[in-house]
Amino acid sequence: MFHSSKPYSAVTVQIEVLTSEQYEVEDSSGIVDLIEAIRIQASGPTEASRALRKKLKYGNLHRQLRALTILDFLIQNTGDRFLREFADEPLLERLRIAATDPVSDPLVKEKCKQLFGQWAASYKNTPGMERVTGLYRQLPKRKQPATQAKAKVLRDAGQSEEPSMGHTVSVSAGNGPATVLSGPKHKHTSSKSSLSSFRKEKKEKKTLSRSFSLDKEKPEMLQTLASASVASTNLLNALKLVNRETQRVSEDAEVLNRFETCKTLRRQILRYIQHVESEEFLGSLIHANEELVTALMAFEVLDKSVDYDSDSDQDVLETGKVYSDSESETEDDDDEDNPFGDRNAIHTPGIEKHEPTW
Repeated sequence: MFHSSKPYSAVTVQIEVLTSEQYEVEDSSGIVDLIEAIRIQASGPTEASRALRKKLKYGNLHRQLRALTILDFLIQNTGDRFLREFADEPLLERLRIAATDPVSDPLVKEKCKQLFGQWAASYKNTPGMERVTGLYRQLPKRKQPATQAKAKVLRDAGQSEEPSMGHTVSVSAGNGPATVLSGPKHKHTSSKSSLSSFRKEKKEKKTLSRSFSLDKEKPEMLQTLASASVASTNLLNALKLVNRETQRVSEDAEVLNRFETCKTLRRQILRYIQHVESEEFLGSLIHANEELVTALMAFEVLDKSVDYDSDSDQDVLETGKVYSDSESETEDDDDEDNPFGDRNAIHTPGIEKHEPTW
């Protein structure tokens, strides 16, 4: 299941078992044995980190929630060596994605937010945990990892013999900058050739507009709108049923069938958007396009082989920004609505009894 060049020992085996459906999401039984397996191996913390990251990335909903439960239990009950070594950047990046990506299940997002807040409050002054406690403050800043501008599925789905859509649509990805989807822009020059080309293209568009009759196309357009909503939902549901630990989503016949349906419908929707000027229908068409885009993007994001670990250190660095320890330390969380915020902190006594956690 895992790449042969990576460690695969009792740690990985136990995490495989502990994330299975035989355990309830919040069940802590068996994790003590996992802690012992981690403790006796030099590579224990890093192997546990990688195995849990794999479950967060490729596992079904139950395995993702179990991975978060196990990770929280390990953080609370293991020693300093684990706390120093488990929080590598690939795991932190996977946690950020799990908490913010549109593809993530709402239950996973909610559990991540809850745990991030707990960790921020509990380990604020713990050496080596700065990046972990910083996860909570990074939540609203995390951007969608897969951008629509680079999505191959959207380029393929948008290909047709029709000219590019003339409308400009702003699609916001989280709290990051909006992605603008628009038709080609013309540079106005004084040259006769450019002016001639512009007039010719404008004339062709007018001819196409005359050939489009809203009254004639309306019944089929309404049917396409209804089909688009159903198709996007069907594709998202089909993606959830694929066991990505053993199979790529592109290898599932039902998923591929629904994927192709979404691509076909999106071509039709884009054609209507280009020609329809009535606000009565334009809003519904744009909304249908956004639903199809969400489903098609989910397919592309999830279609990664388990043998290709795209959370490697190199890939994380290539994504741009890697969150540093200093960034986590420079900003205080003083949100009055945040129960884990600094203003709601409870000061502990100056002297505490330290007990072994192994």
